[in-house]
Order: sequence, then C-alpha cells, then structure tokens
Amino acid sequence: MLNGNEIIYQIFVRNYSKEGTLDKVTEDLDRIKELGVDIVYLMPIHEIGVEARKGTYGSPYSIKDYFSISPDLGKIENFQNLVKKVHKLGMKIILDMVFNHTSHDSKLYYEHPEYYFYKNGKVGNRVGDWSDIIDLDTSRTDVQDYLVSVLQYWRNLGVDGFRFDVASIIDFNVFVKA
Repeated sequence: MLNGNEIIYQIFVRNYSKEGTLDKVTEDLDRIKELGVDIVYLMPIHEIGVEARKGTYGSPYSIKDYFSISPDLGKIENFQNLVKKVHKLGMKIILDMVFNHTSHDSKLYYEHPEYYFYKNGKVGNRVGDWSDIIDLDTSRTDVQDYLVSVLQYWRNLGVDGFRFDVASIIDFNVFVKA
C-alpha cells in the first residue's frame, strides 16, 4: 500500500535502452534506486497483437496474451530476475494492466469470443478510433473471474500492485473481486 510519499519510476521497456529489454532495466536498477525510487512501474510488457496493428510494433495497449511477455522484451525468467532484484533493493514493482480491451488476434478472443463487446453483431470497441483493439464485456462474471486470474498469476510472480488502463470504463466488480 502506498503511504503517499513514495516515488514511482515509470518505464516503457521497449524505449528504455538501445536494446529495449527487461535485462537492461534490471542492470540499471541500482542507479534507479539511488534516485530515491520506491516503486518501479512497468508500462505494458505483454505480447502485442499483429492483426489491425498500428505502426511497425503496434500499441503495447493492444494485448495479445495477458499471461505472456512480449518476446522482444525478454522471457518470463528475465521478468522474474527483474522482480527479484527490485525486491532485493527494497523497492516494489507494479504493472500496467489493460483490462478494457485486447488485440483483435488475442488468445482470449480465440478461446472465448463471448467475452467481448458486440455492436450490431460484430465485435468492436466503444471508443471508435482505437481500431487496433476490441473491448471486453467486463460486466460478465466469467470475464471478471478471468481477469482476476490474470492478477493472481502476476501476483504469484511477485508483482506488488497494478495500474489499470482506462479503469473508469471497466466494470467495478473486477476490482472488488481482486
């Protein structure tokens, strides 16, 4: 829990170093700690969808799999090493979670198309110009349970907290269950 005086250091891993990897962030944690940082906050690290991708790499907010790490950033072992060093240095780590939407080619969409928002019989989103994403129907109990399982997965890997993208659009029950 925050006490109101912590310093949060936000990192977009892909642009953090020339290599853009979790290992490079891990290597820099001593310097980050020396800055007086209490919490390392990683912007989305999950694999990015390819279908309807915007730009070369796509948006990190167009999540393909909530249980993955984008291969260009590293592997789960690299993430575990980062978490271990963050904690060894007495800091906490939080992840940016994108629970309002996924990519068009997300693993979840292929497994559970019923979890999504539909308009006029077609899967879509509520915002309009976010053409690279499709919205989840977070009012559904099964969707809420799934999203809670995502949080539990990352908590079991040592994540201390989460920042929720467009939280005001997500059904509040997701947060109550968590």
